[in-house]
Amino acid sequence: MGGFKEIISPEALANTDLSDVRCFVDHDSSMVLGRTASQTLELTVDDVGLHFRCQLPNTSYANDLYESINRGDINECSFGFVVRDDSQTWTQENGMYIRNLNSIDELFEISIVSIPAYNGTDAALAQRSLKRAIDEQEKRKLQIELELLNY
Repeated sequence: MGGFKEIISPEALANTDLSDVRCFVDHDSSMVLGRTASQTLELTVDDVGLHFRCQLPNTSYANDLYESINRGDINECSFGFVVRDDSQTWTQENGMYIRNLNSIDELFEISIVSIPAYNGTDAALAQRSLKRAIDEQEKRKLQIELELLNY
């Protein structure tokens, strides 16, 4: 990351306002996927980190992203944030500068990205339960019809 390593405290988002965060493709604000204020983006924070669920819009870029995630071509995340100077400390180990982030003052966007700043992030498709239920119902209906034809 530009010659330094960044460590984010597990408590960094404890006091962050998450009420109006946007989800983008590759940090591009013209490719909005969802927003917490419109309830199309849901954020949760736990001991592991920040988790999100986004209802993708029916747009060409969202459909393209869906396909790229489904194929495994894009599967990582990033985020845009602001910290105050007193919310971070800098140290140095073995010639490497380390930025310790203790508190994120503003989280303004998360992004599904092709090249993340942090390893260990993950973007995946959630199985749509309604679609799965309808598919199962159609499958059962076809099975019944086949059974009746064979009777």
